[in-house]
Amino acid sequence: MKHHFLSLLIIVFSCSSYATTHYVTPLGSGALNGTSWGDAFAGNSLPLAISTAIAGDEVWVAAGVYKPTTGTSRTSSFIMKNGVAIYGSFAGGETLLSQRIFTNGLTSILSGEIGVAGIADNCYHTISNSGLDNTAIIDGFIIRDANDDRTATNTTGLGGGIYNNGSGAGNICNPTIRNCLITSNQAVFGAGIFNNGYNGGTAIPLISNCVITGNNAITSGGAMDNFGLQNGNASPIITNCVIYNNTAVLRAGGMYCWGGNNGNANPTVINTIFVNNTAPDGGAVVSDRSNSGAGSSGNSNPNFRNCIFWGNTASNSSPQFYILGGASFTATYSNIDLTGQISPHIISGAGTGNINSNPSFSNIASGAGTDGNWLTVDDGLKLAGTSSPCYNSGDNTGISGLDIIFNNRIIAGIVDMGAYEFNATSLAIKLTSFMGSFNRHNQVNLSWITASEQNNKGFDIQRSRDLIQFETIGFVKGAGNSNVKLNYFFTDHMPYPGQIYYRLKQIDLDTKDEYSNIISIKTISRKVDIFPNPSRGTFKISGLELSEIKSVKFINSVGIEVKVIRNISDGINISDLPDGVYTLFIETAKEVITTVLLKK
Repeated sequence: MKHHFLSLLIIVFSCSSYATTHYVTPLGSGALNGTSWGDAFAGNSLPLAISTAIAGDEVWVAAGVYKPTTGTSRTSSFIMKNGVAIYGSFAGGETLLSQRIFTNGLTSILSGEIGVAGIADNCYHTISNSGLDNTAIIDGFIIRDANDDRTATNTTGLGGGIYNNGSGAGNICNPTIRNCLITSNQAVFGAGIFNNGYNGGTAIPLISNCVITGNNAITSGGAMDNFGLQNGNASPIITNCVIYNNTAVLRAGGMYCWGGNNGNANPTVINTIFVNNTAPDGGAVVSDRSNSGAGSSGNSNPNFRNCIFWGNTASNSSPQFYILGGASFTATYSNIDLTGQISPHIISGAGTGNINSNPSFSNIASGAGTDGNWLTVDDGLKLAGTSSPCYNSGDNTGISGLDIIFNNRIIAGIVDMGAYEFNATSLAIKLTSFMGSFNRHNQVNLSWITASEQNNKGFDIQRSRDLIQFETIGFVKGAGNSNVKLNYFFTDHMPYPGQIYYRLKQIDLDTKDEYSNIISIKTISRKVDIFPNPSRGTFKISGLELSEIKSVKFINSVGIEVKVIRNISDGINISDLPDGVYTLFIETAKEVITTVLLKK
């Protein structure tokens, strides 16, 4: 049986008429107002395009090099924004996000290279963030050339490529970072990414399908530093990533986790590869709960599952991981080279499912492959074949739907270790299309076509909010055997509000199964009106019956929920709120409707 399931990209269907897309190309075009590719903003207006976008908007960026300033100020950087998705690597001319492809790698570059050639006068951070939740999205960029070489303090010398600053009691910085290459950055700590939860703050970004490579820490944390010291929390969630060939002068060529002084640095790391990173101590990872003064407290317990640690080096001690202050290193279903790992630098707990065997990469010496472009089909850290000990050796619990290059995350029943899923199965279906649309009856219509079938029992229809947990919502019987084109249909009568993901699970009569590509549908919320808007003290909502409204949540301009009203009256009183811009989440029994209110 031949396997022909399509598994290249998440296909996005957007039916909302309220969000705006802002277009940016290196030179701009037409009216230079960003309303289309033909009237795109010029590249030097990319910071403006981001800052003027409102919640729900998207910024589409064509191939080219973009810098945060036309001047020479090293404090300049790109700044992400809540509710705004910034997508890169378009050819220009696309009308759907699904038309953006990475066949030849990423093509949009955010660079901190300003001033004269060389890194000495480069921007401290290419991207600098604060006050973000995970609705702030960066996707499809090469992020490079930053250099925060300032003397390290709690706010300087931290983070080259991306600085996520959630430091300070009650502050957060939890953006979504995906499908990015973070490379050629330098900083004292956390050259690639620095997640700062210091002093009671929170930095828990969602990082997926990223490659972090070729970054250098002047002290520690070549690829990443998670700084939860002093009652803070710096615990990113990392999925399907490659951390490769990064260096640190002192410790942790790959990732440093510091949770001392009653802090927390407990990243969750799934299906991620740590290869060829180097430092004197802890070539790949350092876990540290030492206090900044004497003693140890807090938590530093990075948790790894379905990961690979191989080829990392340390000139002093412990090439794969290094433990300080009584911290821990938990790993399950992972392949870890334990050569040179001596007490106390050992795996905590039972280490269920772990192995210690050469993973048999396609080309460990050339992570980007022969084409020199990461996130393409010839990447060198793919498994060479089914003989790899990492093949079908992971744990399926809580994994994402796709691997780092958009293949299905499970192809042969059990997930592989590492960021890439090896395609070794061949099943019975030639699927030529899988599509969806949102109709005026608040339903999602799904349709798919098979060109041929062999031994096909049928299709489970599966739905997800987050690309991690999928639920089966129906079954459509297959044709068994067929050599003619067949059309299939299914209607989801009660879809979730907002962004929804669907896939097909094709099942053979002999119980083998395979997954289709994933498609994404954006459902339409009913339009509501707020009046007066701006409002000084009270406002009303039109377009909904008051009895329909379960609650109204108020989110301020930095993403913090500041008010919830559950007993809705005809006039909603907001006199207790300070002046500013608020995003309203209006919840009904069927949907969540968002709108913007100005209080002044």
